Amino acid sequence: DDTMRSFYSGSFWALLNPFALLFGVVSLSLFTLQGATFLSHRTDGDLQARARKAAGIAVIVLLAAFSLGGLWVSRIDGYVIQSIGDVGVSINPLMKEVGRAPGAWFANYAKTPILWLIPALAYLGGLVVLLALRAGRTLLAFVGSSMACVSVILTAGVALFPFILPSSEMPKASLTAWDATSSHFTLNVMLWVALIFTPIVVAYTGWAYRVMSGKVTRDFIVKNDKTAY
Repeated sequence: DDTMRSFYSGSFWALLNPFALLFGVVSLSLFTLQGATFLSHRTDGDLQARARKAAGIAVIVLLAAFSLGGLWVSRIDGYVIQSIGDVGVSINPLMKEVGRAPGAWFANYAKTPILWLIPALAYLGGLVVLLALRAGRTLLAFVGSSMACVSVILTAGVALFPFILPSSEMPKASLTAWDATSSHFTLNVMLWVALIFTPIVVAYTGWAYRVMSGKVTRDFIVKNDKTAY
């Protein structure tokens, strides 16, 4: 509202509209695919066979729902910033005017056609998954799945930019990349924090994955069962 308080004007059942459910299918199939390809690489036998089958189904559902979602978004009105203050200084999110325009959510792609490579990589990643699973190359399937995940998420990000959280009740209250940016001092502090701690996190994560590398088989579990006497 006018005082920047967030509220929801719909009912619980309004959340279960066809558009939201479709993109729920996109999200569910996306993470099912990522988990199934990872599991297929880390296991063997019957469990791996089940994971490979689940991954094959998930990637088909993902690409179908992703395609339908794209067609749907292209036919709804998007948001356009008509005027905004100086984005180089701290601004009030309400100090801008936002209008609606047909196909505006695809405006960034129309303005910079090379950005179409991002959603294209989602289909390429899905194809890699299918071919790699058929060839038994589980690591390559996981790489293809990761490519699809990143591409689907970036596709939405490019479509929304510069909006981060559009408001259906008051369009000009929508949060943009500039509205949500911290002060220069905060960003400078976080830069140094990231430079110091990111290498530590990466090193620890790499060590953890190295320790837990290899397939998790029945023999491995029995051999390393600490509860056995």
